[in-house]
Amino acid sequence: MNNLSQRCILAVGNTGNGKSFTATVFGAQNVIIGHSSKSQTDTITIHKIKNGGFYIDTPGFDDSDEDKGDDDTVRSIFRKMFKEKIQKLTTILWFVTPDVRAKGSYKRQAKFIESLAEYCNGNVWENTIIVTKGDTIQTGPRDAAREIAKEIRRTQIDVLLKTADFKILLFESLKPESVYVKGNFTSEMLNEFGVFKGSEPDRILAKYESLMKYHLNYPIHLSLKIVKCSKCSEENDRRLASSMCHSGTESFHPETECVHVGNVIDIHPSSHFKKHSSHYVDARTQQVFDHSPQAWTVRVFSVGIVNPTCPEFVHGYWNCCGNGDVNSSGCKEVYRCCEKDLHSSGCQRIYDVCRHKIGEPTCLTICRSCKKRSDTNGCKERCNNCKDDNSRNKAGCIKTSHKFSVN
Repeated sequence: MNNLSQRCILAVGNTGNGKSFTATVFGAQNVIIGHSSKSQTDTITIHKIKNGGFYIDTPGFDDSDEDKGDDDTVRSIFRKMFKEKIQKLTTILWFVTPDVRAKGSYKRQAKFIESLAEYCNGNVWENTIIVTKGDTIQTGPRDAAREIAKEIRRTQIDVLLKTADFKILLFESLKPESVYVKGNFTSEMLNEFGVFKGSEPDRILAKYESLMKYHLNYPIHLSLKIVKCSKCSEENDRRLASSMCHSGTESFHPETECVHVGNVIDIHPSSHFKKHSSHYVDARTQQVFDHSPQAWTVRVFSVGIVNPTCPEFVHGYWNCCGNGDVNSSGCKEVYRCCEKDLHSSGCQRIYDVCRHKIGEPTCLTICRSCKKRSDTNGCKERCNNCKDDNSRNKAGCIKTSHKFSVN
């Protein structure tokens, strides 16, 4: 929009410090560039001014002393300037009041002014005029600007050496008992004390003209640099970026399941021992007697004893091996749990790690994806506010700072 033959003046400061009045001093016309809504105090208005050029009237910054900044105001100013294709600023008018309590506000505004030249080799403070509303200049704004400049530029050099000061007190705002009103001073004398009449805007303009003498030759270039946030989908110049991002990340397991630990195996739960078969043969009569536990139970219920004829066994043998000694050790090894052969497959199914039986309640919760326990560090990451595991590819969910990569 603007070129080197045009002035482009950016007015910065809190509401009520004289930004809109100064627009009229520069001959702001009714022609407004772009869209301006209901109130000049809460929108960015770009006026055409006399002799070509533009005056950008901005919303007031937060007046509180909390060091939280006013990101929405800053973002709106940058977006408006880039939207209207303003590529160079010749002068920054920083409107302040001599208030010792406003250090936090001064620092936020100074940080914004410093950011105007973020990708420019120029010194934005050489194009800045600190306009103090009153007849006394305080060091607060300048000290805050030095602090911010040193912090951002990481230098001990005073970059505000060529920053101009302009104290201005409107004669019409003074009380009748003011010494400037009662003294019947000429306009020239009033101007020496920083008092100007609103009815004489040319005198105010002349003061600005003298302070802006070399600004047109060394403008501040507004450049863009696109960076990507590592926490959300924002990809923009950091000064234009949305205030919404994702908060910190947390690890999580996407889907869990309850399981037993280990593989399923077949086992015999008890030890093994040697035994004979359940049948004993009387060598004299060749009568076969059943010695199984089931037969013992039947005899106990029928005759009251386990085996009424067993004490008479002096000759005989086990049917399984022909061993005649009723008290001899068994001829084969079996498991006590099921009396199956020693080499038989297990009679019970369990998990080989946790040793739980099939059908028993599960003993562990694990992640389906990585198979690790659910109480270990997760195998995926997500936003710890909205819990979206695809948050890096989506717009932010909370008002917080971005984490832009540095190229």
